[in-house]
Amino acid sequence: MNFLSLAVRTKRTVKETGIVALPLSAKEDYYLEERSKSVLSEPSYTNRRVTRQKDSLTALIDWCQITVKDVDLFAVITDILKIPLSLMELQNKGKGIAGHELVAGFDNIKILKPTGKMQYNGFQILMSGSGCRNYENFLVINKETWFDFFARVCQYHVNFPRIDLAIDDHKPYLNITELIRLTKQGLISSQLRNYSENASGELSESTPVHKGNTLYLGSSNSDFRIVFYEKGYEQAEKFGKELDLNWNRYELRFRQERANKVVQELIARRDVAEIAMSVLNGKIRFLEQPENKSTSRKRLYPTYPPWELFMQDIEKIKLTIQPQKKTLNSIWNWLESSVAPSLKLFSKIGELDNCDYIQVLIEQAKMNDTQIKIYEDYKKSSKLPIIERSYSDNYDNI
Repeated sequence: MNFLSLAVRTKRTVKETGIVALPLSAKEDYYLEERSKSVLSEPSYTNRRVTRQKDSLTALIDWCQITVKDVDLFAVITDILKIPLSLMELQNKGKGIAGHELVAGFDNIKILKPTGKMQYNGFQILMSGSGCRNYENFLVINKETWFDFFARVCQYHVNFPRIDLAIDDHKPYLNITELIRLTKQGLISSQLRNYSENASGELSESTPVHKGNTLYLGSSNSDFRIVFYEKGYEQAEKFGKELDLNWNRYELRFRQERANKVVQELIARRDVAEIAMSVLNGKIRFLEQPENKSTSRKRLYPTYPPWELFMQDIEKIKLTIQPQKKTLNSIWNWLESSVAPSLKLFSKIGELDNCDYIQVLIEQAKMNDTQIKIYEDYKKSSKLPIIERSYSDNYDNI
């Protein structure tokens, strides 16, 4: 069942913005928080993954959270987001976040209003990873890039509580298990003082089955965090996709002042590679044991070769747009594996009994609020233009 095929073939030139950059300092600390998850809008695992198949490194805006003040709700929707009012669901019944209630939304593009002690004259725009992919449909429709969007947003009274920049590695350059080993052995030079790891797997009668590793550098409560994890395992586990062993993701998660500075850098430089290198070079370096065992200063340790190669090739990274409409892949996979055999059984019995038992079930069934919401989101998403392919936001092939 092919729910939605997406893509784009557009060509245009990028407009200059004239907004002054705030420099990223290698001496400043950048921290982040844990990324929340959505169970309703999962990315479709098709040829939309990368701009060009030869690109082993690409980058995405993977979380976008904006506080905008002194504007009304309709200005947020039509002027800032540039989403048609007919597609937004007002008085949305979905879940908000601490101190905010949901007042409008399109799938995982959410607009929230402050409540209680958080009161201020304005709204918060919240786009998770899937929300960013949803919003890229509108960037394509409006012939814009993320850089254009950020430049427009910054004309208003805004703050960025959080921005995530994700680097997808399809080579992959790095082995997450090895990075965890190096970190535990102290073979890392980093301004980030805290680290943690997460390993998942499945016990079996013979040997445990590996299901992905994650390395966190930096505190979950601070303004910057780097997360290295095996994205292929995550997608296979969450959505029943075919396992892609050659897909890692490295997330740079910025909050508050750090997020605001990164947005200004994106607007001014329109070059995500330069920003990624500036941050990574200033924050971490994975190391090898020196031949001279008496060497104690880590700045004299040789660089771990895969990290050195990764940092060389990150100069080629492109900021991509991967517009995705609403998909129901996880529900379909569940139906296919858990429900379809029983449906087939009753279909066969119905042939013997001259009764359409499946249709009887459908006519008697009632959807709950969550299922109705999924249907409404899918119906709205189906109104968007068909886009055939993702493309690079780094300008020669836009």
